[in-house]
Amino acid sequence: MDDHKDTDIAKDAVAEFAKEEAEREQQQQEKKKTKDRRLLYYALLALSIVVLAFQVPRILSLREEHAKPLRVGTADTDMQTDACIHNLWKVVRDLQLGETDVGGFTCPLSGVPYEVHQVKGGYVVECPNAHRHGFSHVRISTAKPIPELVP
Repeated sequence: MDDHKDTDIAKDAVAEFAKEEAEREQQQQEKKKTKDRRLLYYALLALSIVVLAFQVPRILSLREEHAKPLRVGTADTDMQTDACIHNLWKVVRDLQLGETDVGGFTCPLSGVPYEVHQVKGGYVVECPNAHRHGFSHVRISTAKPIPELVP
């Protein structure tokens, strides 16, 4: 009977050893998977940092207010002419909103109030001293609010 118990004990020990060995092997495989995943995580982290680094200038530029260009085309204007165009747009906007008293706006270069002419379908607002800006006409109409700079 002692032999029977010894063989049972030996079988139990071998089974327990095999079970522990299987658990160790499983833990090692899990560690290997974790290490493999860590490599993937580090690669994703590095990729995210690179993408973010390339986007930093764009993100920082969002803090600054970028105004739309005052004109489109090939006319070369200075700051005073740009300010005059900006004022003309304000006058046209007021006229489009139905206001008739727009005499408070003046040309920043000469200080003379803008000329407002009523035409079919709206108004034309013109700088009285366009020649001082280097043009024969600087005007905007309510029908087509695009600056016209006539050389």
